[in-house]
Amino acid sequence: MPGHSNDFRRLSVAAIAAAMVLAVAGAAFGLETKPPPPMALDDIYTAQAVVTGKDERNRPLGFKLCFEDVLVRASGDVTILDSKRVPALSARAGDYIDTFSYFDRLSGRPLHDEQGSYDRPHFLTCHFNPAKIDNVLASLGRRTWKGKRPVLAMIVTVHGRKGDGVLAKDGAFDPDMRESLGNAVQRYGLNVVLPAAEPLRANGVTPAADAKVVAAKAEALAKVAGADQPLTGDLTWSDKAHGWIATWRISARGRQFVWSASGINYDEAFRVALRGAMRALSGNGAPVSRRTD
Repeated sequence: MPGHSNDFRRLSVAAIAAAMVLAVAGAAFGLETKPPPPMALDDIYTAQAVVTGKDERNRPLGFKLCFEDVLVRASGDVTILDSKRVPALSARAGDYIDTFSYFDRLSGRPLHDEQGSYDRPHFLTCHFNPAKIDNVLASLGRRTWKGKRPVLAMIVTVHGRKGDGVLAKDGAFDPDMRESLGNAVQRYGLNVVLPAAEPLRANGVTPAADAKVVAAKAEALAKVAGADQPLTGDLTWSDKAHGWIATWRISARGRQFVWSASGINYDEAFRVALRGAMRALSGNGAPVSRRTD
């Protein structure tokens, strides 16, 4: 329907990626599998973690992981986790949860021999109490990042071991990277879309394009993709760094921010991108660069 075209374009990369990866896993075993319902990206008080089993043995760890992600989702500032008070708060994460639920990642697949349900991986989804989380943020010197968050068009060139390309929402170039981006989007709740391959090509955004060319075309590409603004980046494989070197750029609050990380896998590269963008957009300060080489 025409009235829903923008909503369709803005469908979360995460929801699509989650459905794809679980469907592929199910097909490999001749089984139909279903992903858990995707979290609403604007629900900053809900988080999800993967745990083993549904009993209480691994529940505290799952609660801790979800609590720490919610602190980042709600504040927009990953450096909140550097506070010396966070470990003690995380140990009591259950005190801040209103409800939680499990979803069997192997739903539809029979138990293996001598395997109980406690051996199977589950998605643990935790819904935290908004007022309690707001109070925790205030006690840590942070404010809740409220209001509508911008939709970002990620424009990223890739120079890899197996080939170069530009990430697009369609086309054959590196669906694994698209899935990885989707996982980061779902984790941090910042809505990201990828431009289609044809507008990228028509605007000269290729692996050979330098950062100035990409920057000149970024705003127009974001508009075509149905986003509010661009987030641009480059991923380059480095044998010396034993991983990817990622450089990201975004404009926020009248400033241009550039941050980077090296010696990482591309899963972490996308997490670095979203955490940095959140920090800049929320007004918590400049994104944090890091090196591991």
